[in-house]
Amino acid sequence: MRIRRTMRRLAVALAFATAGVLAAPGGASAAESTVPYLCPVEFLGESFVLNYSRSFDVTAPATVAPNQVFTVSFDPEPINPLPQFNTKVWDVKFVYNLPAGARVLGYALVGGYNLGDSQQKVEFSDGRVSLYASGPFAAGVDSDVPTLKVFLRAPSSGVLTTSVAGTSREDPGFRWTAEDPATGEVGELPCYPDPARPVVLSSTTVS
Repeated sequence: MRIRRTMRRLAVALAFATAGVLAAPGGASAAESTVPYLCPVEFLGESFVLNYSRSFDVTAPATVAPNQVFTVSFDPEPINPLPQFNTKVWDVKFVYNLPAGARVLGYALVGGYNLGDSQQKVEFSDGRVSLYASGPFAAGVDSDVPTLKVFLRAPSSGVLTTSVAGTSREDPGFRWTAEDPATGEVGELPCYPDPARPVVLSSTTVS
């Protein structure tokens, strides 16, 4: 029972690091919306599904012409784990769905602060883009990963949307590894967007 209580605390510690609100679709709107995540954690055959949320500021043009080059900017909220549940986090990953039909031309990482020795890396695959940050990021401190700007060429028609990627524990759209200050236990927090409550990050109409 003591081990199970320890792991339950670790699961809670991994989840209750920060809560967030996610900024509205399209660069022309300033409304905010919450992106809910499901974070499954398992130990000794017992499963926990933790509710979590994060915020992002995602901007894109409301409209583009056919074959026009445009930019989508993904800016997640700063990483700031709660010190009562974490000493630090590392191996952070954000994954986004890119607009179907748009062609990727390149990317840039802009800004960021309190990154220390963290190394950032961007990867594209199967209509997605992933931003990795190695960390470590100390609890109780805002550490802002750079804004990811993706340069795209629009198709001839359609509505081009972005969203948080991820479908399961094995396919997370957000993850990090954390250390519990009370026990020293280390565990991974894999999260994916709640499929029952999908959120569009940006929407661009080709016209």
